[in-house]
Amino acid sequence: MPTPPKNPVRIVTAAALFDGHDASINIMRRILQDLGAEVIHLGHNRSVSDVVKAVLQEG
Repeated sequence: MPTPPKNPVRIVTAAALFDGHDASINIMRRILQDLGAEVIHLGHNRSVSDVVKAVLQEG
């Protein structure tokens, strides 16, 4: 099992508008979570504006 990072890693993920290919993002999300990162997944059909707002809100 990997050693957890000293400073928690937080990652925001999302699938772009009109992009139905979300399998790879789900795989990466699970890998990152298994490595100890906190992953905030916004879901599907998210615009750049949605992602930026979420990142700023998560701080």
